Amino acid sequence: MAVSAAIFIESNSSGSGADFILRARELGLLPVFVTASPERYAFLHGSLDLDLRTCDTSSEVAVTVVIDDVAAAMPIELLTTSSDFYLHTAALQARRLGLAGPNPDAIALCRDKARQAAALRAAGISVPCSATVGADCDIRSAIAQVGLPAVVKPISGTGSIGVALVETETDAIKALRHLLGTTTDVRGRPTQSGALLMSYIAGTEFSVEILDSRVFGVTRKHLGALPHFVEIGHDAPATLSPRLRAQVVHEALRAIEALGHTRGPAHVEVRANQGCVTIIEVNPRLAGGSIPSLFRHVTGLDPVLEYLRSLLGMPTGTPTAGAHGSIRFIVPEREGSFDLPKNVERLVDRFGLAEFALYRALPTEFTRCNDFRDRIGHIIAVDGDPAAAVRRAEAAVAFIQGQGDSVAGHRPHQIDAPS
Repeated sequence: MAVSAAIFIESNSSGSGADFILRARELGLLPVFVTASPERYAFLHGSLDLDLRTCDTSSEVAVTVVIDDVAAAMPIELLTTSSDFYLHTAALQARRLGLAGPNPDAIALCRDKARQAAALRAAGISVPCSATVGADCDIRSAIAQVGLPAVVKPISGTGSIGVALVETETDAIKALRHLLGTTTDVRGRPTQSGALLMSYIAGTEFSVEILDSRVFGVTRKHLGALPHFVEIGHDAPATLSPRLRAQVVHEALRAIEALGHTRGPAHVEVRANQGCVTIIEVNPRLAGGSIPSLFRHVTGLDPVLEYLRSLLGMPTGTPTAGAHGSIRFIVPEREGSFDLPKNVERLVDRFGLAEFALYRALPTEFTRCNDFRDRIGHIIAVDGDPAAAVRRAEAAVAFIQGQGDSVAGHRPHQIDAPS
């Protein structure tokens, strides 16, 4: 019997890209990976059994030619991507082939953060006040409309690239002009022009992880120092009161419904402050930042596998409760040469880690970008006690960065439990 294909158009480079390929193999499918730059993905150079196709993935025509070539050779069972940049392309191609997948129009709406915010606001959902800046002449009126402090971000972006808190008019003008002058994204593709100025929402940050309008978890997010918004860790499941959890989940589900994104995965970022829940943004994909790995360790449910099963029309599972997990990212404190400590061999045993991963070969010359590219690896700790999971995760990162060498000697992070 002929093998069937699972087509993946590009991938996130340091997250779950390899997992998509491995899970497709587990489901008996041949992964077909379509990319413009195979050298971007370290996992392609391992022992993964796949069909690698190279083309200009920024060209809909070129992608169509490759996919039709695959279709001529074997049946195609699913087509998707784990990369923000190619969500719309994948949705369009899946629809063209009559395959299951998210609504391309909903993907396009979510990816345009100005349109997304307007649609949510029109539906009566709490979002930050925002103004679109399309040219230099829009800057001062946007500042007057939104006020300061505010957050500057690209119209369409990912990984906190170009996102910053601005507290003065001078800083806001400089940051907005920088985004207006940015013509390509991190992959060198032409980017959507314009920028967004949004009011800054204080509070505890969470993300709601959703698949096909069903919530499978709520994550507590930890950010680095302002004015940037680099994610440095996550805790799952989030420690919060039943009342607040219900409120956060309710608003997230309202948001995806308002955007028409009820099919497929969603990663909805929210902030909670004094009983008020504000939607920051809806991402029409599985969470990044290795959150799927965190949930797999904690609940036994693999979000990547469940998403692929959903695309194949197969039943999806239910997460189990009981364990708590913390992921912390390895972010060098200083620019320059960075390497692991000499006695790191027993790191996993020393701190009881469920996972330890590096995203680049070490030693490395580290240059700060103030976005997701600052993260050079991660560790995951799992425990029945959420505070113990946090303590071991943070102790392991402190040890890697040369700040400590034992759990006992590390001061645990305070777990927030907002009401």
